[in-house]
Amino acid sequence: MSSVTTVERWLTMVLSCGTAPLPYTPDGQAVGQILGKIDVMLAQLDPTSTHTVRLERIKRSMTELKSAKVGQAVAELPMKDGALDRVGWDAKPEADRRAVWEKVSAIHDELRSLNAASLVSGRRYFALFSILFLLVVSGYLCVHRQAGSSQVGAGLPSVKIVETLNQARLIELKLAALKDRQNRKLSGAPAASLEQELAVEWKAIQDQWVSAKHVLYGIALPYETMRLMGMFSAESEAKDSSLFVTYQAFLKHLHADLESLSTSYFWTSHPWRWLELSLWASMGCLVGLLFYIAGLLGQGVFRSEEGPMFWAELLMAPVVVPVIFFLFTLSGMAEFVPSQSSITMNIGVAFIFGFAIRRTIGILDTIKKRFFPDPTP
Repeated sequence: MSSVTTVERWLTMVLSCGTAPLPYTPDGQAVGQILGKIDVMLAQLDPTSTHTVRLERIKRSMTELKSAKVGQAVAELPMKDGALDRVGWDAKPEADRRAVWEKVSAIHDELRSLNAASLVSGRRYFALFSILFLLVVSGYLCVHRQAGSSQVGAGLPSVKIVETLNQARLIELKLAALKDRQNRKLSGAPAASLEQELAVEWKAIQDQWVSAKHVLYGIALPYETMRLMGMFSAESEAKDSSLFVTYQAFLKHLHADLESLSTSYFWTSHPWRWLELSLWASMGCLVGLLFYIAGLLGQGVFRSEEGPMFWAELLMAPVVVPVIFFLFTLSGMAEFVPSQSSITMNIGVAFIFGFAIRRTIGILDTIKKRFFPDPTP
């Protein structure tokens, strides 16, 4: 062993043996957080607790800490506008802050002990939903194995996707050429030759669309995309200029459909697509419940009376979320259009709807009021 290593080890031993851990001095943020937890626990325990005497004693102790005693310029817990005055707290000596922190921590621990039965119930719910979440995720992964996915619907081959995009781009270029000819006509270019050029462009678009339809007919496209295909066919045959707008809408749907069909993992064909969204809504609901319960346990509170609501939300999520997708045009939301979005985007939105299931039910209530408005007094 080298002399340098020996010296280093000796110095480490000397420094560690004679050093005690520094006492914790809480800052204003930490004190504000624990005071918030105490207020929440007092609010929950006050109307229902059988520990009335202990609660009254705790309340008196908190009042004394927040009030300046005789001969004191500042209270042990300086308050301002109902919250801790962090400036006043940080101005107190460290020894005083540590002493007050010990008192507040003792009150916090005592309140948690008074609420122990509810917290045990909360931990059971958390453990139960954690196990259920793992089971749902495991089941989802099992049924989405490659073998199972191929039975429900294999992904669209890359050759087919490239061929479809190629046809779509060719039509887009021919439409741009037609638009250019029309603009030249409006600007006063010689009409004789221009009319002939326009006829040639229209014929090129119609021929290219015939070739594109042979490719598109081999793909299981949703109804909305097929509807736009029919509209574009009619407008191209009638030489209607509204086909420019129709084709852009068609492209948005087509790109989303091709992205969805390119994967063999997610279920993209109906009715399996709705089951896919239901499963993700259920997982989102479970994550939301775990997040909510963990927050309550962190605050030191839990109401066993909320248990039935938890189960109701979990049962409703896989049904309510697909219904929202069915009636999405009535929801009033314009930031997201399911038919113009890929399966991954739809899955993400379904997860968020499940995560915030109570607000999602609010969307359902908004749709209901479109059919059954609130009666006027």
